[in-house]
Amino acid sequence: MKFTYRGSLILPFRIAPVATIIGILNTVIGIAIAPINILITAYFINTALAVVRDGQDASTIVLPLVAMAAFSVYGYITRPLLDLLAQNVGIKRALYLREIFLEKRARLEYKHTENKDIADLLRRIWSDPSGEISRVLSNLIGFISIVGTTVSYAVILLVNAPIAGAILIVLSVPIFIIASKGGKANYQANREATRDQRMSWNLSYILQSRNEACERNMFGYSEHISKKYVHHHELGRIHNLKVNAIWFARSKASAIILGLLSAASLFLMAPAVANGSLSVGLFIALQGALFSAVQAIGWSLPWHFQQFAHQKEYLKDVNKFLSLSEAGGADALPIEIPPQFESLEFKNVNFTYPGTEKVILNNLNMRLERGKHYSFVGVNGAGKTTITKIITRLYDDYTGEILLNGKCLRQWTLSEIKGFFCVLFQDFARYDITVAENALVGKIHGATDAEVDHALEMSGFDGKAKELKDGKNTLLGKTHDDGVDLSGGQWQRLAFARAILSTAPVKILDEPTSALDPIEESKVYAKFESMSDGFTTIFISHRLASAKLADTIFVLEDGKVAEQGSHDELMTAKGIYAEMFESQQSWYL
Repeated sequence: MKFTYRGSLILPFRIAPVATIIGILNTVIGIAIAPINILITAYFINTALAVVRDGQDASTIVLPLVAMAAFSVYGYITRPLLDLLAQNVGIKRALYLREIFLEKRARLEYKHTENKDIADLLRRIWSDPSGEISRVLSNLIGFISIVGTTVSYAVILLVNAPIAGAILIVLSVPIFIIASKGGKANYQANREATRDQRMSWNLSYILQSRNEACERNMFGYSEHISKKYVHHHELGRIHNLKVNAIWFARSKASAIILGLLSAASLFLMAPAVANGSLSVGLFIALQGALFSAVQAIGWSLPWHFQQFAHQKEYLKDVNKFLSLSEAGGADALPIEIPPQFESLEFKNVNFTYPGTEKVILNNLNMRLERGKHYSFVGVNGAGKTTITKIITRLYDDYTGEILLNGKCLRQWTLSEIKGFFCVLFQDFARYDITVAENALVGKIHGATDAEVDHALEMSGFDGKAKELKDGKNTLLGKTHDDGVDLSGGQWQRLAFARAILSTAPVKILDEPTSALDPIEESKVYAKFESMSDGFTTIFISHRLASAKLADTIFVLEDGKVAEQGSHDELMTAKGIYAEMFESQQSWYL
């Protein structure tokens, strides 16, 4: 899909055709009314003067007075109705565009989520995607309204006061040119300032988030973060300010000159009033029209021009986002009944993260088989979590061969991969929904109350659930008035319930128990292992008590398997694993 300027203009007609057409008709009526209003105002003033000066029948003033009142009433009545219609169109447009943007973001290849340039791009377009695109038509309508009204004023001026009309037209040209150049420069400045804006936003989140509040107070680093926030915020603000100031000075200086010359042109119209070739009423009406036109050209029109250029550049960013590569089926649900898992084999697999040179997996070879329990251990950076990301096809750009049930891993659909593997990461998500709904994330196709209760019991969360006001139907998180917060350990037990509920034949636990003490962690892993008969499990942890439960332990070092075997075999070998285990065993004594 690609968003074009023309397509953005057509979009409101597709979503809310009636409301859009009414808005356009009102603009046309407004353009038509403008010159008529000038002539009626002039007629009213001349008639009023004749009534006072010449004793003309006072009833002659009624018709122009009623016409002027009708135009005023029309404006007062239509303005709120049009605002209501515009809000209706805006809501429909927002829902339509948000769905497109959210679905695209869900389908992006995972590598884009870890790219700083893409993060900047997302920040630029994600602030108000529906609003930015929706303003394309409204901006054009506003521009046409100003131009149409100004042209009608200029025609009347040219007919009745040629010099004033010529000044208005000739001096409008440089303002048009200056205004048309400002928008692109402003948006480019926004692009260049995005990094600092993103940094300031991240720092602002740290300063406001309750999750960081305890450490900020404990270690007293709020002032340091505040200074960094101000630094990046000011860099972005000053960068945009310089560009805006230059554009503002140029456009407004031209507008001021136009206003002064237009005022001077009124003196040139005075002789025509004196000799009677220009009526007093028309002179006064033209004076108001002239300054209305100057205000529109000098202040409103440059803004619309700036928006044209801004929107054009914004659409470029949108299309860049929409052109980002997708992972086919990334937004698909897991297959409800996956094929039985038989084996997973790595053959000479190498992997380096995009944009880096460090080799994470280096000629990795290993084989996992159905129904067995495995453990990956190793120092930070050994490649443990990377293996998980590759198994679940978050990254596909590896070399070598990975076979799932003897079939190339890339040949399985993501829906099938999601059905095969259940992964519980260390940084699992915490949802502000009910306890039961948090657990049901692990079985998206649905589970019975009994299954949820069993999962909560096996994860050790059932005791906490019984203490809560509404049990497993209690809302979690502080975003709800009656929401309940949990400790880190309680959240981890609840996350464990997701893995227990999952019917995936392979369950991967990637250090999800960091908030539990070593003894509690070993108990949770032991309980999980005891109920995993028939499943294949992979434990990833720095704490090696869980490794003892594995049939086979893979010791990773520098992206490859340095040792493998059971706990007893590796302890007998007195290698890397034995050294790591002996350094930790005092935790469990």
